[in-house]
Amino acid sequence: MLAARVPSPADMWQGEVAVEGGTLPICMAGEGTPLILLHGWTLDHRMWAPQAAGRLAREHFLVMPDRRGCGRASAPPDLAREAEDVIAIADFLGFDRFALLGLSRGAVVALDVARRYGSRLTALVVSGAPLPALVPRAEVIDLDRYRALVRGGDIAGFREEWAHHPLMRTHSPEAAALAASMLANYDGRDLLLGQGEAPGLPREALSMLPMPVLSMTGAHDTPWRRACARALGAVAPRARAIEIPQAGHLANADNPAAFDAAVAAFLNPKALT
Repeated sequence: MLAARVPSPADMWQGEVAVEGGTLPICMAGEGTPLILLHGWTLDHRMWAPQAAGRLAREHFLVMPDRRGCGRASAPPDLAREAEDVIAIADFLGFDRFALLGLSRGAVVALDVARRYGSRLTALVVSGAPLPALVPRAEVIDLDRYRALVRGGDIAGFREEWAHHPLMRTHSPEAAALAASMLANYDGRDLLLGQGEAPGLPREALSMLPMPVLSMTGAHDTPWRRACARALGAVAPRARAIEIPQAGHLANADNPAAFDAAVAAFLNPKALT
């Protein structure tokens, strides 16, 4: 397994999009058909550095926002508004249609976009999506405890505990360093202010997604996330499910070469791999 090179500043450029309540910074890289990438909880746009430096940036125009309440975004946390944010980014950049990729909580947002704005998507990729409507939840994220730590001023304690959660377990030194750098900058805004109501993703909605769907997870992700990926692959009409070898929940960072190859083959099925 080869580590992706780190993108240089020359590989990427920055922008900012106005949304309800503030702005979202966006980082862009590459050339080709548009692909918007949505990061997970406690992370930011840097999560996609391996993709910005690898194959996906050679085949697609990558757009990587800091989601509201995360990174340098000034827009306050509100999960219910994030689908609208994605459309605002697409409209700002002039994308009539685009592909969308989300990991973990970013996958929840991506599925909400697909449910509400399906005609805008050429394809959907989700990795490590939590889908309790399809598979009874078998995973604990103690948000009440984490919220208490942050509200009590012990964000260092929160970071230490979350760093050891199975969802943050990495499988390469490069992935470990990337995850640690983002977690070190996480300020707990969403825990302090509240995250808003999560989008509803009932089985009925997922069974009517019109676009091609790739449901992914790392082979070493938690058993529940892997079961969710398989279930979505079986429920959505044009979906299939795969696992990325030598990768955990942060599959894009653990094994970027295999992750990128899977996404590229899905988005460009007629291209040579």
